[in-house]
Amino acid sequence: MRVLLRRQASGMTGCALVALEQAVAALYDAAVPADPAAALAEAEALLRCEQQLRVLALRRIADVEARGLHEEQGFRDVRSWLRDRRPDGEVTDAHLGSALREFPLLTASVEAGECSLSASRKVVHVLRLCRRHVDTGTGLIDGLPSEQVLPAVVHHVVTLTCRYLHGLAADDPRLLALQARVDQILEAGGPELARLEAAFTLLAEQVPLPALTGLLDELLVSLVPSILEARAEAGREAAGLVLHRRSDGSGWRMEAQLDLECGERLFTALRAEAARDPRNPVDTALWLQTHADGLQPHDEGAEVLRPRDKRRRLHDALNRLLERYLSEGLGGTLSKVPVQISVMLPEVAGGQLPARGDSGTLIPRSMVRRWWCDSQVTAYVMSLGGKALRTMHGQRTLTRRERVGLHLETGGQCAGLGCCRDGPNPLQVLRPHHVHLYSVHGRTGLEETIYICDWTHRAIHQGKTVLLRDGRYLSEAGISGHPEGHGAKEAA
Repeated sequence: MRVLLRRQASGMTGCALVALEQAVAALYDAAVPADPAAALAEAEALLRCEQQLRVLALRRIADVEARGLHEEQGFRDVRSWLRDRRPDGEVTDAHLGSALREFPLLTASVEAGECSLSASRKVVHVLRLCRRHVDTGTGLIDGLPSEQVLPAVVHHVVTLTCRYLHGLAADDPRLLALQARVDQILEAGGPELARLEAAFTLLAEQVPLPALTGLLDELLVSLVPSILEARAEAGREAAGLVLHRRSDGSGWRMEAQLDLECGERLFTALRAEAARDPRNPVDTALWLQTHADGLQPHDEGAEVLRPRDKRRRLHDALNRLLERYLSEGLGGTLSKVPVQISVMLPEVAGGQLPARGDSGTLIPRSMVRRWWCDSQVTAYVMSLGGKALRTMHGQRTLTRRERVGLHLETGGQCAGLGCCRDGPNPLQVLRPHHVHLYSVHGRTGLEETIYICDWTHRAIHQGKTVLLRDGRYLSEAGISGHPEGHGAKEAA
């Protein structure tokens, strides 16, 4: 089927355009060459022509925008005109066409086919970020002498290109040609932005598009270090981590935005842990066996043989890091108790409640049995009423084992009613508090102590009375069955 360009709609009647229309129409009628080499050569020629036509179209689109020609056909802006005339094209071509007029060296490289349009978009973006910092008339760039900073940044084009190519020998013709181009840029002089334009264009001609974004950004922050400082500060301000326990009890979900320091530490630790994972040889063997059997890793038939993907390997690396942190005592102590996982495990029998972890998460017994095999176990006997084994002594504070028992008894929750949100909160600090004045009774034990949060603890010592979960009231004078007991000043 023959497809012709609509010459009447465009209003273009030049001889060159007539010839172009006829050539395109002839290509639609022409058969694809049977010879593979000829077919490939024609495809590559069409791609080159497409690039040239796109550059030419950008010029005309910029002209339409500059003269407001789109308004003659009722369009409010050139973007809407482009969407109507070329629905499957880039609507940002309007801005790119205008931008290329600002940067003639970049435009010449694009028109010569040495720099792609996609690469030119990235170069334009970085040059516009540089514009506010150069040619200021002060002789400074980000507080440093411009004639010291600018040559260094331009020379970095050689460094970054060689890094991408994994190094070039000193006598490599590519290195010599690249260095000569850089020397020409610096010797030509001129405005600082023009020299940066030439350097960034040269880099865009040397490296492919996927690598260009990171390398251009590296040049940008070498020119203006304060940009990187501002990014790091913004990252610190936005950093945070939230743990969500899934409602179906199947596990956890983590949402995190890490600052540069935390992210670098986590990346380094996960990389090292993943590299020493003892399951790596098994994964390799599974991959080899899967491909030898002609199965893809995600085929149903390969489910039994499926190795771990990248996400699972990183998850397992993090799990191993936390395991080492806890098992080797790297966490030290918290509230005089070693940092460790505690599990409340009712008697093993039918119909018993499931095991429960520090966070309140229900733990399957198979996992508890696995932990039991290679862990130091401390048993705490709980009464029918859910009370930990009672001990009494004359110390002012609870012993380490008593603190663990009190934590198991309370499930890591504050004894106050409604003062803390239920649910896991690793940042919640609970403090043991005597329910009767130690100065009067002189005794410390689980029977004499409850766990309360900082807010409740502070309220009690401010003279308030707080309501506990068990219905009793606690004030600075002690515990009672009503809010006015022990001379409390006011109800919380």
